[in-house]
Amino acid sequence: MKIIMHEGNKKYAVRGTSKIKISDKDYSGGEYTMDEALKTGPPVFKQYALLLWEKNLLETGDY
Repeated sequence: MKIIMHEGNKKYAVRGTSKIKISDKDYSGGEYTMDEALKTGPPVFKQYALLLWEKNLLETGDY
């Protein structure tokens, strides 16, 4: 999964893997990394990106 935000020419990104349920109690994935621009950018951008990440983290297979 990737979340990209733009402010003018500046790009902020979070990249990682979706979380997938592999059994009743076990999950795989869900890790992410933020690019340096997002780490050092406005705190509200980081907060919003992580909110979107959490909202879309779990892959349910409901397509």
